[in-house]
Amino acid sequence: MTDKELKDMDETTSMDTTAAADTTDETTVDVNEAVDDVLLSDADELPFDVDFYDDADDADVATDIIDVDDGDRVGTVDNSNVVDEDTDDVDDETTKVDTASAPAPADGGADVVAANADHVNAMLSLATPRESTDDDSSPDYIETPRSASSATAVSTHIDREVKVGDEDLNLLRAYPTLSLHDVTYRDRKTGRTPVEHLTCAFASGTVSAILVPDGDDMARTAMVGLLSGLLMPESGHLMNRSAEYLSIEPFELRGHRIGLVPQRFAVRGDLSPVRNLVYAMDASNRNFLKPKPVLARELLLASGLDETLLDNRVDSLNEVDRRRVAIARAVCCEAEIVVLDEPLDGLEDGERDTIMELLRGIAHGDPKRCVVVVTQDAAVAESADQTVTL
Repeated sequence: MTDKELKDMDETTSMDTTAAADTTDETTVDVNEAVDDVLLSDADELPFDVDFYDDADDADVATDIIDVDDGDRVGTVDNSNVVDEDTDDVDDETTKVDTASAPAPADGGADVVAANADHVNAMLSLATPRESTDDDSSPDYIETPRSASSATAVSTHIDREVKVGDEDLNLLRAYPTLSLHDVTYRDRKTGRTPVEHLTCAFASGTVSAILVPDGDDMARTAMVGLLSGLLMPESGHLMNRSAEYLSIEPFELRGHRIGLVPQRFAVRGDLSPVRNLVYAMDASNRNFLKPKPVLARELLLASGLDETLLDNRVDSLNEVDRRRVAIARAVCCEAEIVVLDEPLDGLEDGERDTIMELLRGIAHGDPKRCVVVVTQDAAVAESADQTVTL
């Protein structure tokens, strides 16, 4: 086959393809026009309304009411209940669903509409304050002033159900700062049990005393060790508020939460009062809002130590001032429990009163602390706000 014959065949094929495409376009146009004619001629028989607008602005009018008829239900969007933005009050009756005017769906749908309407009305009535009534037939009714909010109504209901102030309820009571629940301690060396099934509690803002038998140094030492966290009980629970001693890190417990004033080694005699407090602050590894020396001076002055003695060696101070330094050191790390072992032992009457007044100031001050004195002296126990006899 020559090149001329191949060229003629290509031209013939191209012409046939173009003619077929033109025929397809004309067929498509004819079909579209036929569909349009049917839609326009039988518009009254369509299951929906078709409106045509020449201007886009006129189309907004049709958004007010739209009628839909699918053969089963008819719905109307009614804007008559739209609340004007300038109107402050809305009649409660207008917010209720009018079951009489609601369209009734076919196939028994009227019951569904009525049930939904009753449910909506019931929900709306819950938000509407009710007037007082003498009807006692409804135990769930709570008289609420018309100005009360829903939150106030709920709180009123809780108050009436809980009856705040009832001594039998412990819902609103806080945990004591320090508490012992059935605590028993046994000395492993001697096998003796100086503390057995002890239960007591101590609150912040009080000076309490634990009176141990006179001459029983083992019981006194055991109580100081238990309260300070240095000893753990054989059974029972030692609690700081809602946390058990065993669940608190030892560094956190003894370095911050509990301040201890033992009879020996309460302070370092080779350091000044300020350096003693700064030494304890450094060991606690805590952050303070003020420089440590400034805070130490403030605490020492608040404890009654003379300003001229702040930089002297502690071993050069008298016994009362040394105990002032020891107490200030016990609270310098913001301890909320202060445990003291015979803090008035060896003091004169006037000095004893001075230290007891300092302890009351620590307990009743801001912040309030729980101060517990372990003593064998009945006179000290009598001067405390609370006494527990071992």
